[in-house]
Amino acid sequence: MSSPTSAGVLQTHQLIENHGILIRDELYGEELVHEPVLVELLQSPEVQRLRGICQHGVTGFLGLTPQVTRLEHSVGAFILVRRVGATIEEQVTALLHDISHTTLSHVIDHALSKPGEGSYHEVHKTRYLETTRLPDILTKHGITQKVFEEELFPLVEMPSPQLCADRLDYALRDAVSFGKLAMEDAKRVVGSLKAFPSATATRRLLVLDDPQVALRLSRAYINADKDVWSSPAHIDMYQRTGQVIGELVEAGAVDDQVLWQVSDAEFWTLLRQAANPEQLRAIERLEEEGIPEDNGLQLPQCAKIRTLDPDVWQGGEKQPAPLSIVLPTWGSERQQYILSRSQHR
Repeated sequence: MSSPTSAGVLQTHQLIENHGILIRDELYGEELVHEPVLVELLQSPEVQRLRGICQHGVTGFLGLTPQVTRLEHSVGAFILVRRVGATIEEQVTALLHDISHTTLSHVIDHALSKPGEGSYHEVHKTRYLETTRLPDILTKHGITQKVFEEELFPLVEMPSPQLCADRLDYALRDAVSFGKLAMEDAKRVVGSLKAFPSATATRRLLVLDDPQVALRLSRAYINADKDVWSSPAHIDMYQRTGQVIGELVEAGAVDDQVLWQVSDAEFWTLLRQAANPEQLRAIERLEEEGIPEDNGLQLPQCAKIRTLDPDVWQGGEKQPAPLSIVLPTWGSERQQYILSRSQHR
């Protein structure tokens, strides 16, 4: 048995006897993985690459926000669908849903995405996958390539503001790390989670069985959005970093292929080496000054305003209903938040 290795802020992985992997996650507890396809994917260079990529890009890399990694988030989403009884295909989908993320995560959207495009890692997903062994690994284990289309798997991905494993894991992981949700409340959310009507139904979805637990989660989610995800100050750092990266890629000083080949730390070193004096000064300002004051900064028109309206299913009801229907006061609170954030644009 090997020693545990850190996958991020709240998670470790450990190789054990009989070719298994023991995952310990502070949110979800222990999860033993023994299925050959999952073990091989977890050990693959493509999945392990996500260990060196921070969820929160430049602010995470510089230590201005907790250094939650794409690896621990991807594994967390996998654990959530596994716990509710998802098929092996849906578990693989959850594990690989962020596989094409570049170094510095969504910072690259500000550097290289064209107006009106989706996230850079989604637009270039096929291009990245063609450079990997992941399709061969899936074929070897009899898993269809459709697992790369996470929108086909509703336990993994659903449109906002509904609940799905991707949204729920980053909500819990970030809200706890940012101090917006107590660990015991996060564990109550996990204990309240179910698949309705079942984990294998065609029209399946994740639901919570306790409205008050759903309300605590939803309030923590908008607090994380206000203070971090859609904070004009955080976005300002993304934009300034993205400008330097975009200039260097356009000038040919940095090859965009490297975005999928190096960790955040290695990429930052590369930026410093490739930068001209003006760009180097911009990088040093990011390092030295940290997150700027919010005063006077506007929320960009393209910035997402994130809210959550999870479906709630209480045993006596035939169908789940959005929290905003179960608790109309949450519907009003959520709409007020959206309006208040829109006024910052």
